[in-house]
Amino acid sequence: MGTTGPGSWTRSLALAVAGTLLAATGCAGSLPGEDGDAVVTFAVTRASGGDMGAIVERFNEENPDARVRIVYLAAGADAQRNAMVQDLQARTGRYDVLYTDAVWTAEFAARGWLEPLATERFAGPNILPAAAATGMYQGELYAAPFATGTGMLYYRSDLVDDPPTTWAELIAACPIAEANDMDCYAGQFARYEGLTVNATEAIASAGGRIIDEDGDVVVDSPEAREGLRFLVDGFREGYIPKAALTYMEDEVRLSFQRGELLFMRNWAFAWPAMQEPGPESRVQGKFDAVPLPGLDGPGTGTLGGNNLALSTYSDHKAEALRFIEFVQSEDVQRRWMAETNTPTSWTSNYEDEELMAAAPHLVPQRKALDAVQPRPVSPRYNDVTNAVQKHVHAALTGAKTVDEAVSDLQEELEWAVKGA
Repeated sequence: MGTTGPGSWTRSLALAVAGTLLAATGCAGSLPGEDGDAVVTFAVTRASGGDMGAIVERFNEENPDARVRIVYLAAGADAQRNAMVQDLQARTGRYDVLYTDAVWTAEFAARGWLEPLATERFAGPNILPAAAATGMYQGELYAAPFATGTGMLYYRSDLVDDPPTTWAELIAACPIAEANDMDCYAGQFARYEGLTVNATEAIASAGGRIIDEDGDVVVDSPEAREGLRFLVDGFREGYIPKAALTYMEDEVRLSFQRGELLFMRNWAFAWPAMQEPGPESRVQGKFDAVPLPGLDGPGTGTLGGNNLALSTYSDHKAEALRFIEFVQSEDVQRRWMAETNTPTSWTSNYEDEELMAAAPHLVPQRKALDAVQPRPVSPRYNDVTNAVQKHVHAALTGAKTVDEAVSDLQEELEWAVKGA
């Protein structure tokens, strides 16, 4: 398989930009496949991490009988989800293929909005098992895995010889931060979806779950308390700075990039930005990444990512399935990884020496993907994540004790799940 440089893919970005003024209405003009004979509509957000316009353009060149029109939804997961939900509730069939967040599968499938997919075709042995699991609901596949990823521990390799594999080892290294006028550790602790991710990881890394595989709420456990206590103690004892209560992905990346942190939890996207030369980064060539630490050994990450789903109301299912298969293919995923330096679901791409040399952070990312757990799976995921954020944030700020937060979260989640 030949290598295509990022430039040949990013040139098509100009085509995508042409639709900016119409994005608010869900339509994009002057885009690949935007003409009268288009039969498949692909709904995606502009903040997808790469250039979907280039992928659509290539598909249309190779499949003139099944052209795709790309529709850019408003940026942001909430706005994207709302646009999809409104369309699916109305059963218009306007969107044939949906670029969905990994946590939406249960909700969309439970409501009958997604067409089941053939597991052997879209989630076979070439797909990472953890990524495939994000497309499953009640034993059936409803979304084809594409982009994936989990959190990693970034650390200052010029200051830390042996990266920690346990929380105790991380805390023991914090005097290095103090000696260098830095804070020790931070993740994403603002009250938003990133907090659900970080809380789920901490709880899982202590052996706990929020909702188990049977859909039962099990967060009121000693393991969940232990995981949450690691974060709460961090703010109380000072190994996590108070400023981290407002950190999302970019805020913590910038803090690490400015040389203010010894350790950082973040996604794979952070690596390329921090390796760019220039005054904005004081850590170029001075950091590395490993799987997250846990209570007694390596921790458990939480899966992020996006999948490709087929609307039940599509009038062009055969053509849409052909497009999904194209986007999910090994070659397209490899090009996406080369362009974005972010992980995808096709296993063999992680064995490509050229690709791994160009994006060395994908090596520990692949290892981390072997020990992951999904965020709580529920058709009422929005209610679940809002409850997690509310009670965990209260514990982090000291408004509740760990015991109170876990007990209250258990009670609220039981009500939320009953309403599913």
